[in-house]
Amino acid sequence: MMCRINMEKWQIELGNSPMWLLQTLGGVMAALVLIVFLAGKTRFGKQFWYILRPCINKKSGVKTALAVMLMVLLLLTEIRLNVLNTFFYNGLYSALQDAEAQAFWFFALINAGVVLMRTLNGIVNDFFDQALAIKWSEKLNAVLTERWLADKNYYRLQMLRHAPDNIDQRIQQDAQEFIVATIEFIRGMLNSVISAVEFTIVLWGLSGILSLFGLEIPRGMVFFVFVFVLLSTVAAMWIGKPLIRYNYDNEKLNGDYRYSLIRVRDHAESVAFYNGEWRERQQLGERFAAIIRNRWKIARQSITLNGFNDLLTQGVQLLPLMLQAPRFFAGQIKIGDMHQTVQAFNRLQRALSFFRNFYEAFTAYRARLERLSGFLAGTNQIKQAGNPQVDEVSDGLSLDNVTLYRQNGDVLLENLNVGVGSGDALLIQGPSGCGKTSLLRALAGLWPFGSSGTIGRPPQRDILFVPQRPYTPQGSLRQAVCYPDIDPHHPELVAVMQACFLGRLAGQLDKADDWQHKLSPGELQRVAFVRILLTRPKVVLLDEATAALDEPTEAALYTLIRERLPESIIVSIGHRGTLAAFHNRRIFVGEAPCG
Repeated sequence: MMCRINMEKWQIELGNSPMWLLQTLGGVMAALVLIVFLAGKTRFGKQFWYILRPCINKKSGVKTALAVMLMVLLLLTEIRLNVLNTFFYNGLYSALQDAEAQAFWFFALINAGVVLMRTLNGIVNDFFDQALAIKWSEKLNAVLTERWLADKNYYRLQMLRHAPDNIDQRIQQDAQEFIVATIEFIRGMLNSVISAVEFTIVLWGLSGILSLFGLEIPRGMVFFVFVFVLLSTVAAMWIGKPLIRYNYDNEKLNGDYRYSLIRVRDHAESVAFYNGEWRERQQLGERFAAIIRNRWKIARQSITLNGFNDLLTQGVQLLPLMLQAPRFFAGQIKIGDMHQTVQAFNRLQRALSFFRNFYEAFTAYRARLERLSGFLAGTNQIKQAGNPQVDEVSDGLSLDNVTLYRQNGDVLLENLNVGVGSGDALLIQGPSGCGKTSLLRALAGLWPFGSSGTIGRPPQRDILFVPQRPYTPQGSLRQAVCYPDIDPHHPELVAVMQACFLGRLAGQLDKADDWQHKLSPGELQRVAFVRILLTRPKVVLLDEATAALDEPTEAALYTLIRERLPESIIVSIGHRGTLAAFHNRRIFVGEAPCG
């Protein structure tokens, strides 16, 4: 009789499954829309949306919605199989107790089928999780790099006093881990809520009157598990709250340490010449010691939180058996009901405990959310200080009452008035630190701290700025020399390299190497002159661009560009007296105190 009732129960549950899937899918999607709307009003939701919004357009939004719907459907299928599994195990154990071999093998076969279906569902689930992570990662990386490089934000951010730290880490590591954790969190949250509802219904049907200290509580087991999990979750969140700050600091400190290691590598020659290994070792040791101190904080807090969670998880295992035992001994339920009670109780407890168990990972997740949203906000909120009026002219270069300001608002250079025409060469001289390079940055549109006046110049594309240490990208020497947009197969490339005393490197044009460090400072400066001769800009801004060259080579290169670019305007910064011979105009800046 009991076995027949059990069969009727599982048949009812199985028959209701298709309609349950459709109804629950509609309810979950509606709930998700409502949750997204309400969460958007919170600080957490605004930060999350700040990261997600740039990754979605109309076309990808539809695809994303369909993918989310499919993932929810797969999740609901998994939950439904888990619910059915408790009924099948009930029948299995009840058949054992009643010694009904045919019923036993029937339920055993059904359970084997459920295991197979859960496995296949899990495989498809994992595939969609990873596919979504890959697609999202592709979109988010494009957004972050685009924002970083747009409007020269990469340059402006590093000039700010309170710039976001370790931007490379935020773009690469934080973004990837944020995506994985988001998918895990959303899936876990949905699984927790839906499983809690389903297994509450199952446990409600199995639970009878619970007697505690002479007090009889109908369906008391259900109320017990909810009160237990609620109190334990509040306690776990209180214990784990400091981990949010510690995990944020962990990301920052590790990024700082990694950056220090990279600096030693990038400046290896200078460190070696200074015999500065002891100082680098000291600095690296201090930075790593800060990581260790913070890790001890994380370890102490994590151990406390994990110990608390493990104690509760392990301690609750026997509770459903103990609470149902009086009813079993009284003959009110069978061993199959006992087993189903244990399954339903544990799954309900696990579902309700998701937030408690996930809280430690959530603290790290919040830290990454803060870092990514902070970076994106930083790229949008860079304060554009006052800039001079720029008048584009076909040729010529002029400054009319141009004033530059320091970061604190003080005047750096004041009321500069200069005018040069095609073919002129202007030499800017003055004491070190008094604004010569800052003036070149203003001419190139790169001075971030404010300026005023009027600048007349050709379009930006016709201006070439040459720093003291030119930059070369990774890749072949051909790509390095032709950076950023010179034709890599320019017909004059080899001839110009020979004219700039780089003929010995012409045979290595297609060799890939770290040319930024492979080439000497003098070779890098000669590469810059190759670029000048190949791009033929209307204005060339040279910031001590020959400081690493001997005077004869310097003279040869200046003569070369004056001969081959007779109409170009040359503006140079330099301290050598020999430069005066190659310039027909000269100004002195920084006559005011430079402190």
